[in-house]
Amino acid sequence: MKRLLLTGGSGYLGSHLIQAAQDWEVYATYFSRPLAPARGAAIPLDLRDANAVRALLRDAHPAAVIHTACSNRDPDNVGAIVPAARHLASAAREFGLRLVHVSTDLVFDGERAPYADDAPPAPVSDYGRAKAEAERIVAEIDPAAVVVRPSLIWSLDPIDRQSGWLVDGVQHGERVTLFTDEYRCPVHVHDLCAALLELTSRPVISGPMNLGGPQSLNRWDFGMKLLAALRLTPGPNVVRSTVKESGLLRARDLTMISARARQLLTTRLHSVDEVLSASLAGHA
Repeated sequence: MKRLLLTGGSGYLGSHLIQAAQDWEVYATYFSRPLAPARGAAIPLDLRDANAVRALLRDAHPAAVIHTACSNRDPDNVGAIVPAARHLASAAREFGLRLVHVSTDLVFDGERAPYADDAPPAPVSDYGRAKAEAERIVAEIDPAAVVVRPSLIWSLDPIDRQSGWLVDGVQHGERVTLFTDEYRCPVHVHDLCAALLELTSRPVISGPMNLGGPQSLNRWDFGMKLLAALRLTPGPNVVRSTVKESGLLRARDLTMISARARQLLTTRLHSVDEVLSASLAGHA
């Protein structure tokens, strides 16, 4: 059985990857939240420690590395993004390992959509800037690596954090504000996992690759689709607004063109409507 080293195994994407990697022996790393993968091992790892990262990749010698850690925007996490990318890319290059580096659509500024695979990063947040710098470092150190940029990662089973926030707000009457001018290309977590696992065995694919779903939706429309699928009716506590009105510094339109994924991968990225329709049909 092939061995996969997965960073961020206790995160939302990482936990789904562990379940999806049925043909792999998974060595999943974590920082503060222990986990117990069914196949392989759980390994505590501080990705800021270059020696620890190098030793793990040397000793485990996996067929591939998928780097999903450092994916949330907490200030403590942002500081680990760049050193983690540097240490993993250096070790992967040294030991000849396939590296799939997970970035984000937030490396873009939201002012020049739609964004192609080769669009230059222009982030507006500290998180986006750190992710963009990590992309640059990975490309410089390990040109054979593939750098993927998922859009909004979602699922209703189990529900992702942002969708869960919306559902909780509706059910408990808490104020929820959804923007009508903030656009993303939501990608279902199962599709994303399939694409990442496919990329581990496609070493000829390198460089940046957008991984957004084919449907660009603003936050309001996306939220309404999810609530309708869950048979929840939004009350007056669910408020329609705009990024402009809020005064927040946010990337507004992060619509991406995932051309390389469509052309090179057998994995298909489904639209929100397709996923919800299939889900409803399965429960009919």
